[in-house]
Amino acid sequence: MQIGRKPNNSQHGYTLLELILLAIIITVLVGVSTPLFKNTFSDLELKDASFNLSRIIGFVQEKAILEGLNFKIVLNADKSLYYISKEDPKRKGIYERLKDKTGRLFKLPRDVKIKSTVKEITFYPDGHSQKASITLTGRTGSVTLNVKGNMGYVEVKEAR
Repeated sequence: MQIGRKPNNSQHGYTLLELILLAIIITVLVGVSTPLFKNTFSDLELKDASFNLSRIIGFVQEKAILEGLNFKIVLNADKSLYYISKEDPKRKGIYERLKDKTGRLFKLPRDVKIKSTVKEITFYPDGHSQKASITLTGRTGSVTLNVKGNMGYVEVKEAR
């Protein structure tokens, strides 16, 4: 005579058919959602690149005011990059790329292209700058930065 629980002879688990069905459902969900994530990532890259460039514009304007020298942001549309240069105080009209970390090449993401009305934007010690319109274009749309010239005001317009 057995005391206590009755032995359970039933098998618990999933059948092979259930596991295959689950794998198919997961594969379909991943296949459907991947393009959505790709577009979201491209949109994020474009917004991040435009935000960074607008912050760099403000930074360069402040440096021009604080140091009392002309500064430039040099835009290279062919290589999708830009960098900061400063006028040599001893040689007027001669600009050199900054030597510190702010003088590095700012490379845009692979899918983001740059187009501008000017090849370089000059910032002056009195706070004004050269007017420019810079358009960053990605897979999901474009963002245009309009540098107004007075006090480094940057207007940002997004287009899809």
